[in-house]
Amino acid sequence: VPCRPGLGGAIVPRSCDNIPQPGEEPCPLDPWMVVPDRSQYVDQQTLKLQENPEDVPTGELPRNMLLSVDRHLVQLIVPGTRLTVMGIYSIFQASSSSNSHKGAVAIRQPYIRVVGLEDTNEASSRGPANFTPDEEEEFKKFAGSQDVYKNICTKIAPSIFGHEDVKKAVACLLFGGSRKSLPDGVKL
Repeated sequence: VPCRPGLGGAIVPRSCDNIPQPGEEPCPLDPWMVVPDRSQYVDQQTLKLQENPEDVPTGELPRNMLLSVDRHLVQLIVPGTRLTVMGIYSIFQASSSSNSHKGAVAIRQPYIRVVGLEDTNEASSRGPANFTPDEEEEFKKFAGSQDVYKNICTKIAPSIFGHEDVKKAVACLLFGGSRKSLPDGVKL
């Protein structure tokens, strides 16, 4: 039985095509069984692709899409990787056991059969890594001001009223720390 690529799987016939001879019992329903030793396998992985957090409208959840990856593309990426995907938009029969679609006969779920993956360059996706001299001057001026600690605290979650102590703690976590010199001379 050939197995289609993607999440469709193999379609096993419900009955065999044997014509019973006189006196012979006909084949029962679902006579086929999988013989693991004589089967051929390919690596397969299911991924969930999610839109970039900065592109999500305020107050909404990021949309996601199911991906099916096989053969040499398996285990190439780790969660959180920004990537560009090329693939075939497909559908598969969702399992009828899920409680959310009870009574539904044929729920089809979309997914993408991945043909190619390209790792998006982190530098280009997060903006410029080099700062202009004007920006550096602005940073130094901000760092040299008297109320820099209070300024940073007011910029953390400005839409939430109060909780000054929590905002101060978050500011210390973001910008605080101590210099460490390890025994082998490395400075952190």
